Amino acid sequence: MGRNEGDLECRAIYDPADLIKIYDYYLPRVYKYIRYRINNQDEAEDLTSKVFEQVLTNIGRYNPERSPFTTWIFTITHNIITDYFRMRKRRQIVSIDLIGELACARSGPADAVVQNETREELLRTLFRLSERERNIIGLKFAAGLSNRAISEMTGLTESNVAVILYRALKKMKSDLSTEK
Repeated sequence: MGRNEGDLECRAIYDPADLIKIYDYYLPRVYKYIRYRINNQDEAEDLTSKVFEQVLTNIGRYNPERSPFTTWIFTITHNIITDYFRMRKRRQIVSIDLIGELACARSGPADAVVQNETREELLRTLFRLSERERNIIGLKFAAGLSNRAISEMTGLTESNVAVILYRALKKMKSDLSTEK
């Protein structure tokens, strides 16, 4: 989207063509974040559509002076995921399937076995983290948000977000190295 991102988001309130551009830009990031947190492709797709229903319904209330659009849309996304878990009363946070989707699609059988073992190891280490750590890792790496955006969404300071990320990744690295 680039430099005129804020202008486009403000114009989207009045022009559906601009809303389509926003949808095209944010859809992969929103879906990736949800998929990172939800271990079910169909439910992730449903939740992604709910996010954009909320965006469409509430675009007139968006105020660029309160927060950047990215923070606004990922706050909506975060709230929908929270509602999903509350409704389901389960805490499956991280989907390791996403990592498989990012892997090379044309790998051989030996590569597939190695990738599957790596996914299993990563999944075990991710589930050893707290829910807060998994959420921040999801926002950072699946949604591609900056520490500042994560800070605005979570109410944590930027430095606290950085420390949580650092410690969580350090824990994961330690867990992965002890598993080998």
